[in-house]
Amino acid sequence: MSDKFRVLIVDDHQEIRTVLRANLETLDVDMDLIDVPTGEEAIIEVVGTGIDLLIADVGLPGLSGVELYRKLKSTYPDMQVIIITGLEDEQIRQEIAELGVEAFFFKPLKMPEFLNAVRITLGLEPLEEEAEDLVKLTKKSLAKEVTNRIADLRGELGAISIMVIEAGGVIGAETGILPDTIYETHVIPLLLKSFGSTNKISFYLGKDRPESTWYFSGEKYDVFWSHIDTSWGMVILTNPIEQKNDFAWVMTTVELAIQEVAEIIAGLGAPAAEGASKVREKKEDAKISPAPSAKAAKAKLPKKTTKRTEKDSSPSETVNENEVHEFWKAATLEEEIIRIDSPDSLSFEQAQKLGFIPNGDELGS
Repeated sequence: MSDKFRVLIVDDHQEIRTVLRANLETLDVDMDLIDVPTGEEAIIEVVGTGIDLLIADVGLPGLSGVELYRKLKSTYPDMQVIIITGLEDEQIRQEIAELGVEAFFFKPLKMPEFLNAVRITLGLEPLEEEAEDLVKLTKKSLAKEVTNRIADLRGELGAISIMVIEAGGVIGAETGILPDTIYETHVIPLLLKSFGSTNKISFYLGKDRPESTWYFSGEKYDVFWSHIDTSWGMVILTNPIEQKNDFAWVMTTVELAIQEVAEIIAGLGAPAAEGASKVREKKEDAKISPAPSAKAAKAKLPKKTTKRTEKDSSPSETVNENEVHEFWKAATLEEEIIRIDSPDSLSFEQAQKLGFIPNGDELGS
């Protein structure tokens, strides 16, 4: 054996061997890397020289990765082995587990975990990964109407999985099954981090709620991430989209579904989980009555005045300034605590345009 670690990669896909070599070369380890496409060629490379680490795919042409392991392990008992496979069959999983190999991974590989497994099997210290502050997803049914709508959307798109998720990590509705735990542990939690910045950007652009859809092209699946409102988003997992026309159609279909789901959620009066709970707590502590809804506003507002003309300088009906003051004092309480985006709430400008509030020049008359 040489002073270097001899590492043999066996996979019938040239691209995968190239990717594995490139990543292994980033490790601060003195290695002699060899890669071959078949088990038979692997045996030729190992006989007479031995090997420190065998990295083998299961589904090889001719001699399988499992058979290769059994043939080499009897002659080279100190050989370390990492098995990789794209097969998700339970019988294959059980067979690999019973081999007693040092590690096995399903494709697509989670490269940081794979590289750490290589270091450990070679007797080296694992690399310390920087801890990510990611939320852990939980489940709580939002509404049957939302589940039905995303189920229809999944059928229209032929999607793998669709989820409606609240900013705090609560899955309010889902259809289909995620094919890999990496989506639940890392992909979706990372997407949820976008809520704060997206809401701010939309605010600066003059939008009450974000209207954005992100697209991520993956090796095995594509991911769409749409913001429903300031508190809810939708994750869609699809097979890879190859045609531009298909992509445009998917985006249009998703946009229509987002609008419908947004209307359903707005109809439920579902506020942002954390923000709304804080508002409710503060209101209860201070014994503040909530700001009036649109219907309540209509009932409490002073009567609409008739616009003055040059010929008629007095309004047909007088305005009670105390009523106006009291109304806006109640309606703007959210500025003193936390602003609530409610489908029933009206801004000053909206109320004025609808004729509920007289123009500024009329208030002083």
